[in-house]
Amino acid sequence: MASNLKVIIDNSQSKFKIPSGTRMLVRRSCHATLQYENYDSRTEINVVFADNDLLREFEHLRVSNFEARELIAIPSQGEGDSLGKIIISVERIIELTKVYNRPFEMGIVFASVHGVLNLLGQYYTDQRSKDSLMMKEAGVMNDLGYSPLADYTV
Repeated sequence: MASNLKVIIDNSQSKFKIPSGTRMLVRRSCHATLQYENYDSRTEINVVFADNDLLREFEHLRVSNFEARELIAIPSQGEGDSLGKIIISVERIIELTKVYNRPFEMGIVFASVHGVLNLLGQYYTDQRSKDSLMMKEAGVMNDLGYSPLADYTV
């Protein structure tokens, strides 16, 4: 499953160096999320690494007030095989990793997983949907080797 996925990544920010392996981690996260959701149609996902300023330019496209503030997912409007676009603020991911004492990679994994679920039409619209989505995020992250509950204190 999810072998029919093409992930196109564009680094549209220049404030931060993207660590090596990050692109592969994003691809693995997208594949794992689609596999977790049993999505096996041919599709493409565009991922844009942005800074906070670029993310703000897309703020008007946010679907839900409950969405994560480090990313915006823009579902395609039936354009070919594309599932849509995920815009991830690398700047915000770095800020959050410092606040929560988590590795950068975990922040990127979370943003990728959350973004794909948003592209599949799953959003935080109320507490029940938030709880359900958080369980799916935790399941995918565990499959990828990132335990959301682990102590990452170094």
